Amino acid sequence: MPENKGKGVVRMEAAVNLREQPDIKNLLYVLESSGLKEEQQEVETLVDYLESMENQFSRMLSELREMQGTLTKIQDKGIRATVSRIVVNAEGKWREMQGQVSLIRENLIRSARNAVSAFKERGAEALRKMVFAMKIPNALCLMKNVLHGGMESMNRKAAKIAIIGGELGKAKGHLKNVVRVLTGKKAKDLTEQNSDRGILAFIQKTCLTCGKMYSAMEQKTDFVLKRIEQSSRETEEKSSVKADLRKLKRGKSEKRGKQPRNQERHL
Repeated sequence: MPENKGKGVVRMEAAVNLREQPDIKNLLYVLESSGLKEEQQEVETLVDYLESMENQFSRMLSELREMQGTLTKIQDKGIRATVSRIVVNAEGKWREMQGQVSLIRENLIRSARNAVSAFKERGAEALRKMVFAMKIPNALCLMKNVLHGGMESMNRKAAKIAIIGGELGKAKGHLKNVVRVLTGKKAKDLTEQNSDRGILAFIQKTCLTCGKMYSAMEQKTDFVLKRIEQSSRETEEKSSVKADLRKLKRGKSEKRGKQPRNQERHL
């Protein structure tokens, strides 16, 4: 993708499919071959999640670029400057969010490489500990909070644009009424600017669209997080049941071992 050096222009570098990344492929292979199903599922869930997020951020980038392209069409310089600041701030929020996803992606690849090395040196238990140390649920919780902030930020921007559009509509109404009075015509009542018309309405709708996209990503994050937590609980319950069964078997074995001695004493 060619680099655009214009102020406020956002861009997103194409990334290699995460599942095809060598370190990730190696990690998933050794997890599967070691029988670490829960850890394998956690990593696969995070990989799928990150790929989904990257696609969503690419879509949002298209929305932001289209919105950015309309700024020069605003005739009023004061309004153009105000709206430009709002748009630049929206782009900054996008960079912040996308940067969080990229950071989690980079950390995952590095951790995958280290986990495979630990497995080769110290075996499956070291591999399990390395995956646990990735703290995947913690990363998802952080991402969920960041996305919620993004949604609220875009909705506030949409509200500001609506106010600016309304004030602009009133100002134009005042001017038209002055002209009508000067020409001997009756002044018309002022009406709010139609939210579906004009450049400001388009920018407002784009901000709302981006807000909904952030909200959808937050919900996706929450769903993935709950899935991982549920899987972890189920694994713990299975482990607890197995431990109880082993304890029960040991108790029975010890009881059988004591029976002959008791019988001898009675004799």
